[in-house]
Amino acid sequence: MPRRPAFPAGPRGIDPDAPLHKHVNFPVPFLRPVDPNHPKPETRGEDQAMKQMSVLGALTGLSMSELRGLHKYVAKVMMAAHQTKKGKMRSFGVWMIVGSPERGLVGMGRGRDENMGRARDKAFRHAVLAMDYVNRFEQRTVWGQGSDLVAQWRSTKVIIRARPPGFGLQVPHIIHRIMTACGIRDASATIEGSRSEVDVVNCALQILHGGYNPPGFGSGTGGKGRKQDKGAGMRSIKDFERQRGRFGVVVDKRL
Repeated sequence: MPRRPAFPAGPRGIDPDAPLHKHVNFPVPFLRPVDPNHPKPETRGEDQAMKQMSVLGALTGLSMSELRGLHKYVAKVMMAAHQTKKGKMRSFGVWMIVGSPERGLVGMGRGRDENMGRARDKAFRHAVLAMDYVNRFEQRTVWGQGSDLVAQWRSTKVIIRARPPGFGLQVPHIIHRIMTACGIRDASATIEGSRSEVDVVNCALQILHGGYNPPGFGSGTGGKGRKQDKGAGMRSIKDFERQRGRFGVVVDKRL
């Protein structure tokens, strides 16, 4: 049926009896033909990931290939739900261990977000920024041959022992991930008390990073240390070196 010459027209058009809605009465393709030579546009997520990796590289001094080649292990995943008027609002918490066996670096980070993927990305970035150097003996084991390296974090106690070449890693699985990430190949370890993954990792990192200050060591900058047992006297610097797993450094009191 032929249409009027003024069709379509709105309420202010030529034809006052025309409908309020408009009609398009000529063929329009739904999809435009795609040019095969036109490059595909990059997605927004890839651009954001590249920017974050470039920022991490600038802060840590690692190249893009080194950041991609880091060892990553998820230590713990936790989900929490908060009841609101809109329902249960869930959020995820991820603890991740990141390390470089070639450089002897290891660290742990925590990320929290409503999306699991974004929580993992946050945990990875925080772990990379928290990486610290692990002083390894012969690039294969910890210092302190013949003595135990002991640290305590809350109710968790970790004991790490140096072992000869070819011994391997006779350690619990969570400590195995830490030592694999930092490049330790020969060691044994024991966990006493609580076996919470986060507490065990924090306790083990105290020993490996060397920032652990055992009782009696003083302030670490020349301050006095207290006696451990009455009548036993002060411990020697060799005792502290064995307990800390590294050599002591004499620092002048005037800082």
